[in-house]
Amino acid sequence: MSFRFTLAIIKPDIFVKQPNNVKSIIEKIESRFIIHTSKQINLSIQDAEQFYHDHREKFFYERLISFMTRGPILPMVLEYKNNDQNNDTIKNWRDFIGPTHREKAKTMNCLRGEYGTSDTRNSFHGSGSEEEAKKEIVFFFPKFDFNNPKSN
Repeated sequence: MSFRFTLAIIKPDIFVKQPNNVKSIIEKIESRFIIHTSKQINLSIQDAEQFYHDHREKFFYERLISFMTRGPILPMVLEYKNNDQNNDTIKNWRDFIGPTHREKAKTMNCLRGEYGTSDTRNSFHGSGSEEEAKKEIVFFFPKFDFNNPKSN
């Protein structure tokens, strides 16, 4: 069976440039996913550097850290609602948000196509694997109970 959860983040570009869209974005997310827990926070530079540690050597790292600390974010633990054979929450969330690259996302029916404004300011984060999802969920929600998500 696929891993049930993923970490999703609504990034600062939504809160800073498109705050009127937050409610409709959350409604769109809730149409397909259960939001088990969420919290609006401002990442410190240290927390952003820790969270994006794996990107440290990449050319966009400094720009990413600066961007992710410029306003509020909304990390959420999601579970895909549909219980059919394609219940892979990570894949379904990543399909729902669409590709990182803005030009490609604009051609698709996805959240990044609708709300993203550039490759860096792509409005949403989604874990890339089960291992990454577990690590990222614990980063933002250290007491999240994977066995009993309704208790969170």
